[in-house]
Amino acid sequence: MTVLASFLGRWRSLAPTVAFTLRWLLLAGLVGALAGTASAGFLVALEGVTRWREAHPWALALLPGGGLLVGLAYHHFGDRVVKGNNLILDEIHAPSEVIPLRLVPLVLGGTLVTHLLGGSAGREGTAVQMGAALADQLSR
Repeated sequence: MTVLASFLGRWRSLAPTVAFTLRWLLLAGLVGALAGTASAGFLVALEGVTRWREAHPWALALLPGGGLLVGLAYHHFGDRVVKGNNLILDEIHAPSEVIPLRLVPLVLGGTLVTHLLGGSAGREGTAVQMGAALADQLSR
C-alpha cells in the first residue's frame, strides 16, 4: 500500500468526524456571533437609558407605571416566557419545545424600562435569556 493510499484510507474514515466537528464549529460560531451582538446592543442601550435616567431624576416617579406596562406586556404576550431562566433550565434538562423568540424583546424591553425609570434589574439574566432564546432558534 502506498503512502497516498494509506492517507486516503484514513481520511475517508475520519471524514464523518471532521464533517460533524465542522458543522458544530459553524453552529457555535453563529450562536456566539448572534448572542454577542445581541448582548453588545443590549449594553449600549442600557448605557443610554442609564445616562437619560441620571439626567432626569424625576423619572423615578414613573417607575410604578413602567412596572405596570412591563407586567401587562408579559401578561398579554408572555405565555411560557414568564418563567424566564427557569424556562431555559427546563429546556436544558428536558428539551421539549423551542424557547419562544418573543422572550428576547420582552426581557430586553422589561430590563430597559426598569433601568430607564430607576428600578433595579440585573444585566446578566437578560443577556443569558436573550442568548439562550436566540441559540435555541438556531439549534432546532
